[in-house]
Amino acid sequence: MALSTSWPQWRRDSPELSSGGHPFLLVTLRMTVPSGRQWQQYRFIENHDLRARLVPLLGTLPLSHSLLQEPHGGQPCRFSDPAVRIWQDDDSDRWPNTLYRSFTEADGPRRGLGEVTVTLRLHGRSGIVREVSRTINECNVRADGQLLRTQVPDVLPLDG
Repeated sequence: MALSTSWPQWRRDSPELSSGGHPFLLVTLRMTVPSGRQWQQYRFIENHDLRARLVPLLGTLPLSHSLLQEPHGGQPCRFSDPAVRIWQDDDSDRWPNTLYRSFTEADGPRRGLGEVTVTLRLHGRSGIVREVSRTINECNVRADGQLLRTQVPDVLPLDG
């Protein structure tokens, strides 16, 4: 997973219009956990039928856990999809247990499920920026992250 601290910016050679004539938006998806660790992905997406066009970007979210913090805090997950199950591994020296242990050592113990803030930033070349955000539990990161689509219009007005 890529760690980053700044938002991607438009460059001179960034594409402006799609083959269909619609302007592109620079869209960034970011996960942040309370400790400050972040992960982000970005894409150029046509400013047309945005809710549908955001699905592939939102599909880059991890299925259940962010892998940015110890997820459980002693509390088991309840998944929105009954088919999803967490693989439990009692071997403390095997990944992801080693990853989670390092997060617990760095962040300190926590009670309850971890929270993840998922932010979607839509940036037009003209400078217009729309940002939507949602705080979710570690259990259903991808499914709950998809809810950001409901906060985005199908077309972002770029005239101010």
